[in-house]
Amino acid sequence: MPHYDLEKIIAAAKQKNIVYGGRKINQDIANLGYTLDEVSNCIAQLRPEHHQKIWASDDNTRIFDVYIISFSPRESQTDSIYMKLRLLENGQIQVGLGSFHLS
Repeated sequence: MPHYDLEKIIAAAKQKNIVYGGRKINQDIANLGYTLDEVSNCIAQLRPEHHQKIWASDDNTRIFDVYIISFSPRESQTDSIYMKLRLLENGQIQVGLGSFHLS
């Protein structure tokens, strides 16, 4: 069972309210060649059956839902994407990505 409301995650992703949680994620997404639109579309396609587990930092200050989804950013390409994400509420709901790379 996911920690965060998937409907809110999808709604935030459709609005492109996505925060990359560090340089590594920026680099991983760049290595995939994904645009913000493609990252947004990938997250927006999540379904409950894509949920794998809940991940928490050692001090439990950061909790992420882990998903794996098969995503086609282009017609000739399908990637198996591993992502850790959470909801951030900073005046508006945002998706906070902790990981986004090939599974």
